[in-house]
Amino acid sequence: VVQRIFTNTRERCRQQNVNGAFADLRQLVPTHPPDRKLSKNEVLRLALRYIHFLDGLLTDQDLGQVPRGRAESLELSPRSSCDSWAEEQDCGGLGRYLHLEPGC
Repeated sequence: VVQRIFTNTRERCRQQNVNGAFADLRQLVPTHPPDRKLSKNEVLRLALRYIHFLDGLLTDQDLGQVPRGRAESLELSPRSSCDSWAEEQDCGGLGRYLHLEPGC
């Protein structure tokens, strides 16, 4: 009985740690709309897409394909988002990386 209580407590602590990490990551990933509730799966998928987008942006900057002033004006902070998917270009193409396909 004591072992079970210890195991349950340890698992509960682990789950709280994982949930806290997801909550932190959820705040760092820009979403559309910004207040959209995301599942853990969606958080991971969007985080991967956001990282890929930022990596591509840095690569383009290094290759000189994106003027430095343009990249700095994209406002790619986690709190920013496009007002509509039609404004993708104004957000530097970020919208296509933040879109989740149905069933993902």
